[in-house]
Amino acid sequence: MLEHCRTHQELWGGVNRTLDGWFEARKQLLVEYSALCQRLDDMESPALKARLRRFCQSLMDYVSTGHFEVYEQLETESKRYQDKEALLLGSRLYKQLQNCTEVVLDFDQRYTQLDNLDSLARDLSKLGLCLEKRFFVEDSMVSVMHDAHREQAA
Repeated sequence: MLEHCRTHQELWGGVNRTLDGWFEARKQLLVEYSALCQRLDDMESPALKARLRRFCQSLMDYVSTGHFEVYEQLETESKRYQDKEALLLGSRLYKQLQNCTEVVLDFDQRYTQLDNLDSLARDLSKLGLCLEKRFFVEDSMVSVMHDAHREQAA
């Protein structure tokens, strides 16, 4: 029984640590997004280009962590608790993220090279709306696939 408790604590603690780091990365991403949006007055500025490069890297890191760490851990946790409802809903929510992922990948591909910044303001606006939806869906996934198991993990 003690071993079973340790396993649950390790699983729960591991997911919590991953989520904490991911949410911190989200907060930093929003800070970078906001700072970038405030500096659009000089598109040829080396500072703007450096900020845009950092933002693209942070954006890709955040989305990659979500897809390849967080979502997988949430799915593993739901399977471990045999929560078929959470797995079904999580799968539906994950599909909602795909459109936003495409917007993120397009943004990164377009602006990593820093060749043409003419439509940066418009694309940042589109990306911002996409990220807002993404964060809502991600929070829903965490609620359904992780927070719902809080009592079982205790």
